Amino acid sequence: MNNLITAGELARLAGTTKRTIHFYDEKGVLKPVKITKTKYRLYEEHQIIDYQLILLLSTLGVSLNEMKEYLKKRGNLFALFSEKRGLIEKEIESLGFNLRNLTKFQENLEANGTMVNPQLKVLPSFGVYYIERTGSYASIGKYCDELRGMFAEQGADFTTLAIFEEQGYKPKRSHIRIGALSTDGMRIMPEFRGTVKFYEFAPGKVLTYTHNGSGSLLSYFWKELEKFAGLNKLKPRTTCPDFEIYRKVSVNPSQQFFEIYLPIE
Repeated sequence: MNNLITAGELARLAGTTKRTIHFYDEKGVLKPVKITKTKYRLYEEHQIIDYQLILLLSTLGVSLNEMKEYLKKRGNLFALFSEKRGLIEKEIESLGFNLRNLTKFQENLEANGTMVNPQLKVLPSFGVYYIERTGSYASIGKYCDELRGMFAEQGADFTTLAIFEEQGYKPKRSHIRIGALSTDGMRIMPEFRGTVKFYEFAPGKVLTYTHNGSGSLLSYFWKELEKFAGLNKLKPRTTCPDFEIYRKVSVNPSQQFFEIYLPIE
């Protein structure tokens, strides 16, 4: 016990502060081996190495509880690193995605004053199986899942869409046709044949933008699309409803692709 050092000495030898050493003690990560009657915390010299490991683990995203468990049991450091590697790779992927989006938005703002860079297209008519629902925009995903469950056979690529029967921004209560693009091999369950309807949708000339990211941001990009139309003197066609096609839906926002369509005169 003659080689014991105080918290202040440990801090000086480890290149940190006494307050930091006390913090790790309070969190149960780096405990002193002895506390004197005068309340001095005493540590063994090898705990300098423990502190350096704690410092390393903190830079790798290891939580205080994980550090505490590892130091108590001297667990599997390789397994701990493997877990953190996966998390860091996801963070890198997310940061890369955000950086690409930020760059794209800056370029669009510089080019046309909006965050979008849409295209004018003339779409041919296409078949849609649909159900009618009145509800919030936030419920569209649930409605799409409901429609999906009404098919015994979904075909090769079950792609959902929403057709907004009412003009204007109505996030709380909107009349919506929740649909699926008609493809070969689709078959409705017998009990839903009176519920799921079919029609040929002919949108014609549209201004369209593809959003890659969270579906919860679609209303914002609709406003940007309308702004682009106004700046470029493109008049929306009120005789045809606005619509969205959900090309790819995923738990990972970076893998989601949504197309929004504004009919134009």
